[in-house]
Amino acid sequence: MSDDGKRESVENLISRFKKSFRVDSRYGVLEFEPGTKYLRVLTDSISNASRISGLYRKTNSEARIKVVLLPDDSVGGFSKGVCHVGVAPVRRHNDSTSEQVTQVLYGESFDTLQIVDTWVRARLHADGYLGWISANQVTLLNGIQFDSYKSMPKVHVAAHTVPLLSKPLATSAVVREAVFGCRLSTLGELRNFWEIAVPDGSIGYVEKSKIISSPAKSGVPPSTRRLLRVAGDFMGISYAWGGRSPKGFDCSGFVQTVFRSNGIELPRDADMQFSAGKPLGKDLRRLRPGDLLFFLSNGDKITHVAIYIGKSREFIHSSGFVRINSFDPRRKDFNNRLLTTFVGACRVI
Repeated sequence: MSDDGKRESVENLISRFKKSFRVDSRYGVLEFEPGTKYLRVLTDSISNASRISGLYRKTNSEARIKVVLLPDDSVGGFSKGVCHVGVAPVRRHNDSTSEQVTQVLYGESFDTLQIVDTWVRARLHADGYLGWISANQVTLLNGIQFDSYKSMPKVHVAAHTVPLLSKPLATSAVVREAVFGCRLSTLGELRNFWEIAVPDGSIGYVEKSKIISSPAKSGVPPSTRRLLRVAGDFMGISYAWGGRSPKGFDCSGFVQTVFRSNGIELPRDADMQFSAGKPLGKDLRRLRPGDLLFFLSNGDKITHVAIYIGKSREFIHSSGFVRINSFDPRRKDFNNRLLTTFVGACRVI
């Protein structure tokens, strides 16, 4: 077969696979890497790997394939990992110029799926999101090391950002930082400081005044008042695509962070958060504080989310920056565009 014929055969095979499989790239892998000898098909699903092989046998294609199930051999024994910087970008591709799809925060862990050069393909434990993280910003661990790390006592960051210091002195050098909601592994107390075991093996110290022993626990009835207070504390923080920290929030990252602080885990993106609670429809009279509001883009896709405050039909959201707007046309903060694109609400609390 000529090179053009081989190329066409591979392209037809890829097209057929794509039509047969619907994989949300935020949570699953199905990628195609044409090579000189065969087409590599990468997937993280045993079921899809089996289905791909079965479909290939039915095609009678002259192109050869190699199905690679992730995690692959590049991972070795380092099946887990932990972020050891305050905020690390999680990118769509293993390239520093690639889109930031979300973030992983200090102390958050993940499954290692693939290692390519200085990049780690990870599945975040926090919400299942997939992406590539710079290997310089994470510590990779084997199963025993990871279990040891997870079992250490934890304290939680209550301030927007806190420095991890080289010594238990407020004037000592900063060795790392952590942001709101981060879980720090503690080795014990030393006067007005917690001694922190950084995932990469170094030691830091953080002032007790910026730490809480535990956030709201899952299963404990959340407080709407506390939820709205936490949301209000982020007023003015800049919007950042893929952001989920006080360094910058996108709309759904803001909502996810606020609800997590009240012990409620939500999916990462607005379209999935829409299905996370009891549907309320579009009747504004049914809304109460803490409800989630959703908005369309291009007429059919949910791309924005806000938290209803209630007073004067106000809601708080990240749009340019964390701000308050209203559905009430008499209010100065009324936003007609959001009113016209409002598609409905749901109740999580």
